[in-house]
Amino acid sequence: MDIQYLLLLQNARESVGGVFNDFFLQISDLSYGIFIWMLACIMFWAVDKKSGSFLFLNIGFSRFIMQVLKLTFCVYRPWIRSSEIVPVETASGYSFPSGHSVTAAANYGTVIERYRRYKPLCVFMVVMILLTVFSRNYIGVHTPQDVLVGTLIGVIVVIVGSKVWTWIDKNQKRDYIIPIVGVALTALFLIYISLKSYPMDYVDGKLLVDPNKMMTDGFKDAGRFLGVTIGWFLERRFVRFSLDVSASQKITRCCVGVLLIILYEKALMPAVTEVIGFSWISFLLTFLELILLIVIYPLCFSKLESSRRVKKCIQ
Repeated sequence: MDIQYLLLLQNARESVGGVFNDFFLQISDLSYGIFIWMLACIMFWAVDKKSGSFLFLNIGFSRFIMQVLKLTFCVYRPWIRSSEIVPVETASGYSFPSGHSVTAAANYGTVIERYRRYKPLCVFMVVMILLTVFSRNYIGVHTPQDVLVGTLIGVIVVIVGSKVWTWIDKNQKRDYIIPIVGVALTALFLIYISLKSYPMDYVDGKLLVDPNKMMTDGFKDAGRFLGVTIGWFLERRFVRFSLDVSASQKITRCCVGVLLIILYEKALMPAVTEVIGFSWISFLLTFLELILLIVIYPLCFSKLESSRRVKKCIQ
């Protein structure tokens, strides 16, 4: 039935000459990759620090769970299951659950949870989640069950995360539990995906899905998850930067920070992995990226802003 549904969408897509293809591809792109981390950083550095922290943790944990399920079930993409499926663009790796749906639900769902009093904003966020979920089916890269489970993961993480946050706020000393859980889960996950077996199916002498590449993706999100949990704790305990600065300072923080993200993601990471290219390097790079964004960069701009304030007072 799931393949029949995708074929129905495929026929509809072809009947209108693919006029909506680019739109749904763009919707998908907005819910995954570098843009999501930019949004979290801008909120964290300049808009609402607590909501930004929550966003980091929810995205990191939901993507971590997504990788656990992907590498456990190893479900092939729709076009592998049926040669009748012709996607708008191909996607690598395993299909279940949908990473875009997970991230969209965690990202936009966090905004809904944090700003639920703002009804128009919440409605817009719900629409973005639904559009993202539908887009993955429309372009033919995920089945309905892929996106449904992905969305549920993101929503559950937001709900549970909200309760955990409330519990921590009742006793500030409880925050050490987050990095401990992060380290423990990351270690168990890396051992698990390194030791488990993976399907090795070939078609015309070509391996359908390379387990090594899928493990590398798992290592990347494990690094992000560990970086988020440890970075959140370090900033909360030791950096503690303030949003009580001018609008121009906030804009500067975001502009410089976004440039750092682009350089790190688009230049440094590809260059290093191309030269060295193994899973542990990917893990280390993504871990350091989140430490940079949550701890090191805020420490730098808070120190710089503080020194400028002192100079102005002296003058």
